[in-house]
This record gives sequence, structure tokens and C-alpha cells, in this order.
Amino acid sequence: MDAMRRHGPVILAAVGWLLMSGLTGCESLQKKLTRKPKQPKAAPTPVIQFQDYSRAMTPLDRYRKHYLIFDYWNGELFDALQSRPLNPKRYRRASSDALGELQALQGLLTEELAERLAPLIEDRTTLDTRLRQGGISDSQVPIIQRDLEAQTRRFQREFFWRKVQDHLQPQEQRPPEQVTSQEQRRAPAVP
Repeated sequence: MDAMRRHGPVILAAVGWLLMSGLTGCESLQKKLTRKPKQPKAAPTPVIQFQDYSRAMTPLDRYRKHYLIFDYWNGELFDALQSRPLNPKRYRRASSDALGELQALQGLLTEELAERLAPLIEDRTTLDTRLRQGGISDSQVPIIQRDLEAQTRRFQREFFWRKVQDHLQPQEQRPPEQVTSQEQRRAPAVP
């Protein structure tokens, strides 16, 4: 009986605390324990901003674009040749894409400058063929890198876009019958 008297107030306080918390409740605890109704979440609405891309690229814009893409693939070729172990798929892709951009740049130049670029393209084609044949060893890589660096320096020195901006082919004009329907909608009506 003595133990009951000692623990009686503690038990009474615990029961009282449980009743009070049950009646008044702990809101965060109730939130956690109550089941929430399943409702599909609304899909977020995209923000659409229309851009007008109808303006044709100028020859200088087109040359700059191909120049930057060539510079990217040329850098990728450098990186592929410096990485160990050599990844043939990576350096072949970078080489062929860089050569393709170089040929695209040649098509944008006037005949005089395109003829000056032709030897550089021939050298790059030779290098590309050498890389496509595969099986280059680690001892051949420094030689290839040296040739590639020399070609890159020559290209950047002679064919930087600011130096050739006056020697680009003029923009091609479309015949009037090839006007798109979007351009027809934008054209003002002449009474």
C-alpha cells in the first residue's frame, strides 16, 4: 500500500496529462497522424515567351557561329589527344566535326580568301584521315598535337572573324515565290 501512495500522484499526473493532450490535442501531432485526401497535384503552367527568329542571319553572324563551333571542336580534339587512355571514338568525332566546320567556313568566304584557306583544309583533311585510320600510339600524339597547334595558330591569325568580315559572300536572297506563310502574315497589306 505504501508503494501505491508513493506512485499514486505520478500515475494520476500521467493520466491527467494524457487526457488533457487528447482533449486539447497537439495540432502538429494530429496533422501528422490524420490521413490526407488524395488529390492530384495541378500541373505547373509553363511560362511561354515567344522569340522572333524570322530575322535572317547576316553573313558575319553565320561566320562567327561556324568559327565558334570550329573552335569548340578543335578544343575537344586537343582534349581528346591529351587524355589518357586515348579514346579513338572521341578524337575521331572531334576531328571530323572540326573539319566539317572548317569546310563550312570556306563556303562563306569570297573566292580569294577561300583559296587561301584551301591548303589549311588539305592539311586538316590529311590529319583527319590519319586519325580516322586509328591505331595512333602515345608516341605519335605529340607530333599530331604540334601539327594541330600550328594549324590552329595559322587559322586564328589569318581567318579570325574580324579580319575576314569584309571578305564574306553576300547574303543569299530568296526568290519572291519562296516567301513563307509566316512572312506573308506579317507583311502589311497594301491597298
